[in-house]
Amino acid sequence: MAIIIKKFGGTSVGSIERIRSIAQKISKEYQSGDQIVIVVSAMAKTTDELFSLAFQISDHPSRRELDMLLTAGERITMSLLSLALQEKGFASISFTGSQSGIITDSKHGNARIMKINAFRILEELEKGKIVIVAGFQGVSTEKEITTLGRGGSDTSAVALASYLSADLCEIYTDVDGVFTADPRIVQHPKAMPEIDYPQMLALAYNGSKVLHPRAVEFACIYDVPLVIRSSFSDKPGTTLKKLLDKEKNMEDRKITAIAHKERLICYTLDKSDAGLFREFGFEIFKYRIKDALVSIFFEEKYESEIRYFLQQHNYTVRERKDAVGFVILVGIGINLDLSFLAKTIELTEKYHPLEISHSERTIEILLGSDAVVACVQDLHQEFVESNSKNLGV
Repeated sequence: MAIIIKKFGGTSVGSIERIRSIAQKISKEYQSGDQIVIVVSAMAKTTDELFSLAFQISDHPSRRELDMLLTAGERITMSLLSLALQEKGFASISFTGSQSGIITDSKHGNARIMKINAFRILEELEKGKIVIVAGFQGVSTEKEITTLGRGGSDTSAVALASYLSADLCEIYTDVDGVFTADPRIVQHPKAMPEIDYPQMLALAYNGSKVLHPRAVEFACIYDVPLVIRSSFSDKPGTTLKKLLDKEKNMEDRKITAIAHKERLICYTLDKSDAGLFREFGFEIFKYRIKDALVSIFFEEKYESEIRYFLQQHNYTVRERKDAVGFVILVGIGINLDLSFLAKTIELTEKYHPLEISHSERTIEILLGSDAVVACVQDLHQEFVESNSKNLGV
């Protein structure tokens, strides 16, 4: 008897009809004898609406109270799905993150999981029930409700899969798996039937919205069998592996995929103010350190809170830039092959990049946000769609 974890994102549970559809799908699989744990996000746009309500009350709402408010979205979804399963005659029970034994630190809004003690889930599975868990949330060691930050439901699912030694963890989303670029902006993206953990982690850290990087970290560290697939089709999706097939050329360098991030803001601070990051509870997309300065890049929606935090701690922003973005090429060894750099410089020159840098598996282009989509399209056509032009040797 296998233990299967299934995580459904906001669009997958975005209406009563979709929740009923998931219940129908789950009921068929349950009859095969598997033990099923379902992790759910809030219904589409619910979290944003709750967030907006809080800011209608206060310009700077307490992060503790925000966590209390925002976790309501997942609780609504878990209850509705449990009711839908019960209507079909299946025993089910829903748990909040705290009831599921997800123990976190005390950093409200972006808490880290410290341990899991999901004995109640195991007890209910032994009784033959389908268990539904509210993702994105846990409880701190001080018994306070916490949230896990952006993409927290992915992290909840993979962390539970690790604790339960699940045979499979399936992440259901609104696309058919991992693609070589965002299918919403590229005409001919290529579906990737498999990808290794390090390259998936590079994509996730650099703006790919399919899977949160913390979830990939859990999967990699604890060797969780993970598949990403669509809630709206029967396509097989993308399987994450430790390493891809060894029979491939060991020095075959190519662009695996392209990630991107738009509409970022950059604050430049004095490096002497670095102590502030010990108290910094906000999600940062990237940072750069040069000479005596630190530049942090973050999403526009966080600016009000970050600005208020800096003001409260008497930190001065030396420079502010808005409307910047990143395009990131991902592939093993591409940072070591300067032919990739040469072609990247040539193709991006018309977009006036502000900076080009690299990491272990990436080439990163910083540029104006309004140029990001066109830049992704050009690079994807050159490096992915035209395989003969992918310069790896």
